[in-house]
Amino acid sequence: MLIRILGVPEVHDERQRRRVRLAGPMQGALLGALLARPGVVVPTGRLTRELWGERPPAKAANALQAHVSRLRGRLALAEPERANAPRLVRHSTGYELAAGERDTDAGRFRLAVAAARGLAEQEPQAAYEALRQALALWRGEVLEGIARGPICAGLAAGYERIRQDALETLFDTALRTGRHEDVLGELRAAVAAHPGRSRFQEQLALALRGRPAPVVVRARRPGPDSGRPDEIERLHGIIRLLASEQRSLRTRLERLTALVSCPE
Repeated sequence: MLIRILGVPEVHDERQRRRVRLAGPMQGALLGALLARPGVVVPTGRLTRELWGERPPAKAANALQAHVSRLRGRLALAEPERANAPRLVRHSTGYELAAGERDTDAGRFRLAVAAARGLAEQEPQAAYEALRQALALWRGEVLEGIARGPICAGLAAGYERIRQDALETLFDTALRTGRHEDVLGELRAAVAAHPGRSRFQEQLALALRGRPAPVVVRARRPGPDSGRPDEIERLHGIIRLLASEQRSLRTRLERLTALVSCPE
């Protein structure tokens, strides 16, 4: 069985190659809240607030139990061999969902990205292909179509950060292996979607110039390494590149202006 949350939440029976849809957004929210801490008991009170916020129904405990029961039934449909050992278990203080990294598309994505980033420095071609496969697991936004409480919102934000980091590494390996044209459209989309993420802007500038990216083996965020000589040199290189691009554009503009203003 594969639990899928990178898109509309659903359960996939990998043996029969069929998907089991959840009954509604409440089941999706419950599934997301339990997957935020798999293998750990999530207190009933936290689940209640996740599903209904500060205005739970009069019999919230009974309503929660009904949603849990229905979700357990959907999981059983996708994994009938575990009928006598359900993954979703009730405890005195809450509920627990037993799920490993490889039991969810999000977990498989995270493992695949970590493995690909380990290859990026020495084997950019293999890393690029592995990241393409990992990113293909995304069918939409995390837990798409549900109203996210604080638990699900945190889960979604965490995986979105991993996705953006994976895109950075994908673009780096693409530029290092001569795939500038292949990722140009994706880079433009990434810059538009995440204007505050400067690395995407740097990579777009490199792609437009047809230049390889410098080797990146870690996420580019401010930290204790930001003052190292190699980091300073990298930033100086980007400044020089952008300055060159600006001069080129200015020259082209001057030529066009001269042509337009030239009398016939």
